[in-house]
Amino acid sequence: MAGPVVHKLSEKPRPRFGTARREDVPAFIGIMQILHQEPISSAFSRLVSGMQQPDDEIPMAHVFEEISTLALHGLLPEDLLFDAFAIDIYWSQLEARVQQVRKATSNDKFCENFEIAAELAVAYREERPAKVIRT
Repeated sequence: MAGPVVHKLSEKPRPRFGTARREDVPAFIGIMQILHQEPISSAFSRLVSGMQQPDDEIPMAHVFEEISTLALHGLLPEDLLFDAFAIDIYWSQLEARVQQVRKATSNDKFCENFEIAAELAVAYREERPAKVIRT
């Protein structure tokens, strides 16, 4: 996999497509274990069902910040991340709360990798449409 690429919010981001490799599996399984074990699994379940609770929002945003950081630094293929997770949808569900924290803490960097990854996920969806075609 190529080295990290700088993604700027001011330009239309494009994901770095590649192919997931066998050596990417441990990191991906580690992410799955985090998301499917408590204390995160209940919050993740509520998020994907659109029923998150206020106490879920910051922990979930932070988990996706960490996952996004791995992808944006080239340590997890972006296309593997975007194929497995609806990062852009999760961002839209959590963005308002992230913006509140940024304002309250004067920390504009809070969850910035998650935000960048969400923009890349939109580009991924545009360039790689659904595999299953509904009629």
